[in-house]
Amino acid sequence: MKIQPLLDALKTQIDALQDRIAPIADQEFSHARFDTQLFSTKSTHLGDCQKELDKLYQQLCHSVSLNHKEQVNFLTEKIAHQIQALSRELSTQGLRKKESHYQEKKEQVDLYERLSQHQDYERRLLAMVSERELQLNSLTNQAQRHQCQKDIAALAGRLYRCRQALIRIEKAIEHQENQYLD
Repeated sequence: MKIQPLLDALKTQIDALQDRIAPIADQEFSHARFDTQLFSTKSTHLGDCQKELDKLYQQLCHSVSLNHKEQVNFLTEKIAHQIQALSRELSTQGLRKKESHYQEKKEQVDLYERLSQHQDYERRLLAMVSERELQLNSLTNQAQRHQCQKDIAALAGRLYRCRQALIRIEKAIEHQENQYLD
């Protein structure tokens, strides 16, 4: 059986894969996409995985020329697995983009939900403070007045923390919206 046509067909597959990887070869991912047994590189770039595949192909050609059958079998299997893994990764790129866009929108919605929730907290705390102040004005017993003043002070502290949280959330929303504009 002639091996050269098989090596040529494999090289054609690798070259086609390289053409598909080229547009995103240097795009950095948040973490390595493949198992360390599949690719020895710990890089977060698909281009580096492609380079490793090319290197394995060169080793395969060398092993074929030396007639090392076990090495040829091992390298052939590893190359096939790497091609499959890279092809799967390329197939999921569209989904990953949609997923990351959905995640960004979800984070933005979460911030607006938190803003609304904290605005509601602020409104309720203001109502509670007003209620306690009215109650304080109608109380004549000194112990009850003192307790009511403590309650008002505690509510004022909660209101202050709530307003600080509102400021942080508004800044986060502003920061996020500025990122979308850039």
